[in-house]
Amino acid sequence: MNIGATGQTQCIEFLLMDLFSMMSVTCAVEPLRAANRLLGYEAYTWRFSSEEGQVAHASNGFSVVAHERFGVSHAPSYLFVCAGMTLLAKDQTRLNVILNRRAREGCQMGALSMGSVFLARAGLLTNARCTLHWEGQPAFREEFPFIKLSNEIYVIDSNRYTCAGGTASLDMLLHMIAEQHGAVLARSIANQFQVERIRRGAVEQRPGSSVGLDTLPPQLAQAFGTMMRNLEKPISIDAIARACGMSVRNLERLFQRYAESSPARYYKILRLEHARYLLLHTNLPHVDIGVATGFCSNSYLSASYRRHFGHTPSQERLRNR
Repeated sequence: MNIGATGQTQCIEFLLMDLFSMMSVTCAVEPLRAANRLLGYEAYTWRFSSEEGQVAHASNGFSVVAHERFGVSHAPSYLFVCAGMTLLAKDQTRLNVILNRRAREGCQMGALSMGSVFLARAGLLTNARCTLHWEGQPAFREEFPFIKLSNEIYVIDSNRYTCAGGTASLDMLLHMIAEQHGAVLARSIANQFQVERIRRGAVEQRPGSSVGLDTLPPQLAQAFGTMMRNLEKPISIDAIARACGMSVRNLERLFQRYAESSPARYYKILRLEHARYLLLHTNLPHVDIGVATGFCSNSYLSASYRRHFGHTPSQERLRNR
């Protein structure tokens, strides 16, 4: 079955960092395989590299045999740094040098899931918008306060391709394939994987227990957005309702229908989940985390945290070290 026009083969390299996200990588590789099959020729080749050229271990326990040590072969068309929640390189200096060399050689530079951290440390996101998985965003903002971080599922800014990982890798790769071989091929690949729709990059990530904003009534989506922008200094539910142009009662009805919660309870859960991300992914003291999430004292944060998660903030940090 031939769809689209033949063209130059694109080589894509996936640099697998320690404990990378297997789902993110699989969702990026599979559309390439399907594209080749539907096109009837090898439009894409791919290779796996690791820092030391040996077996790369995913966070789910699977292992992938790397084709080569990172940096020893010719420059690919695209290079994606693939990472999970472990963000320590074996040799950060060598990694930075090779990443910058690849950029000078004209590679389209990208990252899956938490890989954006390594591009940022190499200075390759200084003038670009980017994204990464929502769990890593608080720590990313702390380490790179001047980089333009987005909460979109993927961001393509010139020759920088970053995505939140998971199934967002599939969306981003389908977008790339559509640009190179047409939307018909991209839709055919999506159908191969029983994907109902190809999401645009502008779709916002859904943190924690949040519901999907892109499928909600506009007023409720606006309320959620208002809450997310006011985690540090919570505003009243009455003010949120006014900002959405509706009564508190109607806002409560919408929350109960779509979030199965009152607005006040939902707002507090958002703040507690944000506190958890800061505990796990930054070194901020508890008092600063309380301030950043609108809890007026350590005792109030601790008591609320225990009621929701079943343990205190201090216990959270200890059990995840």
